[in-house]
Amino acid sequence: MPSDFKKIAKEIADGIKNGIYTETLPSIASLSKQFDICPATVKRVLAVLQDWKLVSGEHGRCVRINPKAEGNMFFHKNIVILASLYAMSIPYFEKTLTELTDLLSKVYITAHLFFTSEQVLDCNFMPDCILAVSNTSEVMLEALLEKYPECPVVRFFHSSTNYPSVSSNNQKIGYEAIRHLADDCGHRHIGIIATQLRYKKDCFCQRYDGALKYAAQHPEIKLSTVEVPELEMYSNVSFHQMECLMKMDPEITAVFALSDILALGVYAYTALHNLRIPDDLAVIGCDNENFGKCLVPPLSTFTGNCLDSAQMLNQKILDALQGKKPMEALLSDPILFVKESTRKS
Repeated sequence: MPSDFKKIAKEIADGIKNGIYTETLPSIASLSKQFDICPATVKRVLAVLQDWKLVSGEHGRCVRINPKAEGNMFFHKNIVILASLYAMSIPYFEKTLTELTDLLSKVYITAHLFFTSEQVLDCNFMPDCILAVSNTSEVMLEALLEKYPECPVVRFFHSSTNYPSVSSNNQKIGYEAIRHLADDCGHRHIGIIATQLRYKKDCFCQRYDGALKYAAQHPEIKLSTVEVPELEMYSNVSFHQMECLMKMDPEITAVFALSDILALGVYAYTALHNLRIPDDLAVIGCDNENFGKCLVPPLSTFTGNCLDSAQMLNQKILDALQGKKPMEALLSDPILFVKESTRKS
């Protein structure tokens, strides 16, 4: 039965992780009798268990079980995190994934971060779970599932009907942005610089829906909206759209930009027209990107709750590793950082 030694190693490994074997393994003679294999095959089994860091020991001595593995069904499970370099440049994603890997490491789960399709194609191990970050990892996710179609998937910052997911509550971001500008700052004519509104499940559309929800509950608030084409988010189009927005309603005194990058158009507009932020025109963004701290005045913005999101993702991954498949989408409440762009001195 030498060809089955890896299956036997897997059976013993499961026994260690489930607490069936504690402290030490039975002797070679006992294992030989238990699995009906010769002592030489038992030694091959033990060598595999040592490679998996489940046991330690030398010939002629008892084989001790790694106390970190004993009764730990998650020991040395492999999680692949699919992300993009852009996503990792956003503090919310970077900090959440850092918190998450710390949580996973406490139960000795190993996380592998992949940024490219080439890394996916070179993956030489079967992951126990895949965490796909945002919608930038679709190609990588498809490639990895093509190799390992049975691997469970958890989504982060991407609502899905096919997989369990965790995201920041983007509708609440939009709702709270207009509430802050209206209730806390006293604005009644508010502009919105939007993008990608045709993607109904995307974060930008959800933020926009939240803004509309607040305005619908408060008829004294007038909202005006312009949309920046998705392929031109990083150009000067948001500045030109800001010009259009002010022509639509010259009484606008505050602007909600659905992302921090779109808020740059408001800063450019005020500089060209000798207006002051926030005295003449207040502005609030979203995503807490690092450049927002360098603007003058600093940009008020929203971010996701990194610790809450990490804890939710950790639980989703542990559930997936146990074969549980709760499909509900979990939402963490956003955090508002009020800076000088909406706070009058």
